[in-house]
Amino acid sequence: METAAYYYMPLFKPGAFVHLGSSRETVSHVVVRRNALMVYLVGHDSPVHPDTLTVVPTAFHLTRMPDRA
Repeated sequence: METAAYYYMPLFKPGAFVHLGSSRETVSHVVVRRNALMVYLVGHDSPVHPDTLTVVPTAFHLTRMPDRA
């Protein structure tokens, strides 16, 4: 079988664990305002810019994959 091509990118979704500095936080929700992505964390009132967060990237297939039965 051929090796599949992947694209790795951060995926900020509710419940995802991220690192803000040295603390581990949980994503509450994500908002796009005026072409800017802002991430809200559980227990924080103000949003955080995604560039300040560290998250394990998610792999996406770049080739068509057969459906799993």
